[in-house]
Amino acid sequence: MTATELRARIEQEIGGDWTRTNAHGCDLRRCLIMPVKRSFESEYDAFATVDLWVVLEEHPESRDGYKIVYDEKTERFGLACPGIHGREVHLGAYGDTFMKAFDAM
Repeated sequence: MTATELRARIEQEIGGDWTRTNAHGCDLRRCLIMPVKRSFESEYDAFATVDLWVVLEEHPESRDGYKIVYDEKTERFGLACPGIHGREVHLGAYGDTFMKAFDAM
């Protein structure tokens, strides 16, 4: 999967509902980013890493808030957040769709 394909999948899921928000007040137009792969600390093992697509940043300017991530291997969306010593931590899967993860954030 490419970043463009993943972005198209998410935009199709959003449809025309770009005004939808969540408990964190995320504005989809501002917070949705072009997907980029990054390494995260595993939710199960602090010494292991997992490569995930970051598709949404709560604070895209500073990158210090929650993130919605996509795991190609499981085809599930999940959440991540900043961790200790600057390492980002994968918090786990929160649904098979972007909007399920968005609502769970």
